[in-house]
Amino acid sequence: MFEETLTIGQLQQQLESYLQKDAFSGFPEVLQESTSHIMQMKGKRIRPVMLLTACQAFGGDISRAMGPASAMEVYHNFSLVHDDIIDEADIRRGRPTVHKSFGLNKAILTGDAMLLHSFVLLKRGPDDKLSAMLKVFSKATTQVMEGEQYDVNFEDIPEVTEEEYMMMIEFKTSVLLAASLQIGAIIGNASPEDQQRIYDFGLNLGLAFQIKDDYLDAFGDEKSFGKKIGGDILMNKKTYLLITALKQADAETRKKIFDLFEVQDEDKKIAQMLEIFTMLGVNEITFAKMEALYRQSLEALNRLTLDKESKKMLFELAEMVYHRTH
Repeated sequence: MFEETLTIGQLQQQLESYLQKDAFSGFPEVLQESTSHIMQMKGKRIRPVMLLTACQAFGGDISRAMGPASAMEVYHNFSLVHDDIIDEADIRRGRPTVHKSFGLNKAILTGDAMLLHSFVLLKRGPDDKLSAMLKVFSKATTQVMEGEQYDVNFEDIPEVTEEEYMMMIEFKTSVLLAASLQIGAIIGNASPEDQQRIYDFGLNLGLAFQIKDDYLDAFGDEKSFGKKIGGDILMNKKTYLLITALKQADAETRKKIFDLFEVQDEDKKIAQMLEIFTMLGVNEITFAKMEALYRQSLEALNRLTLDKESKKMLFELAEMVYHRTH
């Protein structure tokens, strides 16, 4: 066990070292290059760092959590490989996607191998915790796929309810954050009650994160957001903003919204949809929703039976995830 508390940056460094040197031992050689392609598109490694932070907060041994933490990152990146195939996306984080670089067949097999390897990595955690970890991980990974299919289904229907949307983003985005925290807590010998509290923290944080992403796509600053504002509008995506607009609108405004789905002039489509959003107060309603979810996540975090110092880094992570502009 580490005697000193490691910072988020130090945890990221140790994780990165493990991912490069140890995580892919036993992985199919023929798929190494395509896997490295997606794994090297570094995000903030939020999910594994959450797992390690939770483990440390409960006094667990970080070295025994590296395999499960890597499992979260490998699984997350597997889902991105297959997401990009489904979305027919050519670029991710400024680089060609795996199927664009290596072909569709190899991308599918790369994702399959990464999915299986995530379970191999999970098994590198403490033997006495394997059953509990596997239960949490299996449930979350199944829900992620379910959420992805709901997202695909939503493309083919004109309107979805808020309840349907919230379930989709819970499964597609939130459950893996929540599971990462719970597995870290399991390795750290947290009580079942604290495991549930830290899961709830992650779940609500993930929901707030996704709704903020919807919000920034429409009302963010293009420079700091890092991509063109209104991308979701152009794709007629069933975001929280669109769902709220349809719920708030009268019959005439609803017709205008559905008519805008067919508009080909991109600038006109974005401008007119934003005008409708503003008129209906959608920006304020969406902002209030994401703030409420963020408060709920912090309330769950506050209920953990940890001292203030042990919770501090979890609060830092929450801030890092939520208070971003891109």
